[in-house]
Amino acid sequence: MKTNKFFFLIEQPAFLSGFFLLLLVVLILLSLVGIVYLYLNSKTKERLALIEKGMDPNLARSDFLTQLVIIGGGFSSGLILGDKIPGEYGPLIGVLIASIALVTFTIYKRNKARRDFPKNND
Repeated sequence: MKTNKFFFLIEQPAFLSGFFLLLLVVLILLSLVGIVYLYLNSKTKERLALIEKGMDPNLARSDFLTQLVIIGGGFSSGLILGDKIPGEYGPLIGVLIASIALVTFTIYKRNKARRDFPKNND
Protein backbone atom coordinates (compact mmCIF):
# COMPACT_ATOMS: atom_id res chain seq x y z
CA MET A 1 0.00 0.00 0.00
CA LYS A 2 1.39 3.36 -1.04
CA THR A 3 1.18 6.28 1.34
CA ASN A 4 1.36 9.91 0.51
CA LYS A 5 4.41 11.47 2.18
CA PHE A 6 2.81 14.89 2.07
CA PHE A 7 0.04 13.59 4.32
CA PHE A 8 2.55 12.97 7.09
CA LEU A 9 3.76 16.55 6.89
CA ILE A 10 0.26 17.88 7.53
CA GLU A 11 -0.68 15.73 10.52
CA GLN A 12 1.95 16.42 13.12
CA PRO A 13 1.94 15.75 16.81
CA ALA A 14 0.86 18.64 19.04
CA PHE A 15 4.34 19.24 20.47
CA LEU A 16 5.76 19.81 16.97
CA SER A 17 3.17 22.46 16.11
CA GLY A 18 4.26 24.46 19.19
CA PHE A 19 7.88 24.05 18.11
CA PHE A 20 7.12 25.36 14.63
CA LEU A 21 5.22 28.30 16.08
CA LEU A 22 8.19 29.11 18.31
CA LEU A 23 10.54 28.75 15.34
CA LEU A 24 8.36 31.12 13.31
CA VAL A 25 8.39 33.75 16.08
CA VAL A 26 12.18 33.47 16.42
CA LEU A 27 12.65 33.84 12.66
CA ILE A 28 10.42 36.92 12.57
CA LEU A 29 12.30 38.52 15.46
CA LEU A 30 15.67 37.73 13.86
CA SER A 31 14.46 39.28 10.61
CA LEU A 32 13.41 42.46 12.40
CA VAL A 33 16.75 42.68 14.22
CA GLY A 34 18.56 42.15 10.91
CA ILE A 35 16.58 44.92 9.22
CA VAL A 36 17.33 47.36 12.05
CA TYR A 37 21.03 46.40 11.98
CA LEU A 38 21.28 46.90 8.22
CA TYR A 39 19.47 50.24 8.47
CA LEU A 40 21.78 51.57 11.19
CA ASN A 41 24.89 50.17 9.50
CA SER A 42 24.05 51.78 6.15
CA LYS A 43 23.33 55.13 7.83
CA THR A 44 26.70 55.01 9.56
CA LYS A 45 28.50 54.24 6.29
CA GLU A 46 26.65 57.03 4.54
CA ARG A 47 27.60 59.54 7.23
CA LEU A 48 31.24 58.43 7.14
CA ALA A 49 31.33 58.82 3.35
CA LEU A 50 29.96 62.35 3.67
CA ILE A 51 32.58 63.20 6.30
CA GLU A 52 35.37 61.84 4.07
CA LYS A 53 34.23 64.08 1.23
CA GLY A 54 34.16 67.10 3.52
CA MET A 55 30.39 67.48 3.48
CA ASP A 56 28.00 68.04 6.36
CA PRO A 57 27.13 64.63 7.88
CA ASN A 58 23.69 65.92 8.86
CA LEU A 59 22.69 65.73 5.20
CA ALA A 60 22.22 61.99 5.70
CA ARG A 61 19.58 62.57 8.36
CA SER A 62 16.16 61.35 7.32
CA ASP A 63 12.71 61.34 8.83
CA PHE A 64 12.03 57.64 8.21
CA LEU A 65 11.55 56.66 11.84
CA THR A 66 9.48 59.78 12.52
CA GLN A 67 7.24 58.92 9.60
CA LEU A 68 6.83 55.35 10.89
CA VAL A 69 5.79 56.67 14.29
CA ILE A 70 3.32 59.08 12.69
CA ILE A 71 1.81 56.31 10.56
CA GLY A 72 1.55 53.93 13.53
CA GLY A 73 0.08 56.56 15.83
CA GLY A 74 -2.37 57.76 13.22
CA PHE A 75 -3.49 54.25 12.39
CA SER A 76 -3.97 53.29 16.03
CA SER A 77 -5.84 56.54 16.73
CA GLY A 78 -8.06 55.80 13.74
CA LEU A 79 -8.76 52.30 15.03
CA ILE A 80 -9.73 53.71 18.42
CA LEU A 81 -11.94 56.35 16.79
CA GLY A 82 -13.43 53.76 14.42
CA ASP A 83 -14.37 51.62 17.40
CA LYS A 84 -16.46 54.47 18.79
CA ILE A 85 -18.32 55.01 15.50
CA PRO A 86 -21.07 52.48 14.67
CA GLY A 87 -20.18 50.29 11.70
CA GLU A 88 -17.10 48.40 10.61
CA TYR A 89 -14.99 51.37 9.49
CA GLY A 90 -12.06 50.96 11.90
CA PRO A 91 -9.27 50.11 9.44
CA LEU A 92 -10.53 52.63 6.90
CA ILE A 93 -10.56 55.44 9.47
CA GLY A 94 -7.11 54.30 10.67
CA VAL A 95 -5.62 54.58 7.19
CA LEU A 96 -7.38 57.91 6.65
CA ILE A 97 -6.06 59.47 9.87
CA ALA A 98 -2.56 58.07 9.28
CA SER A 99 -2.46 59.56 5.78
CA ILE A 100 -3.78 62.93 7.00
CA ALA A 101 -1.13 62.99 9.74
CA LEU A 102 1.63 62.11 7.25
CA VAL A 103 0.53 64.79 4.78
CA THR A 104 0.38 67.34 7.62
CA PHE A 105 3.90 66.39 8.72
CA THR A 106 5.20 66.71 5.15
CA ILE A 107 3.63 70.15 4.71
CA TYR A 108 5.01 71.29 8.07
CA LYS A 109 8.49 70.00 7.19
CA ARG A 110 8.42 71.69 3.78
CA ASN A 111 7.30 75.04 5.24
CA LYS A 112 9.98 74.82 7.92
CA ALA A 113 12.64 74.14 5.27
CA ARG A 114 11.49 77.19 3.30
CA ARG A 115 11.75 79.40 6.39
CA ASP A 116 15.19 78.03 7.33
CA PHE A 117 16.70 78.50 3.86
CA PRO A 118 15.40 81.75 2.34
CA LYS A 119 16.39 82.54 -1.22
CA ASN A 120 19.27 84.92 -1.64
CA ASN A 121 18.22 88.04 -3.55
CA ASP A 122 21.73 89.41 -4.19
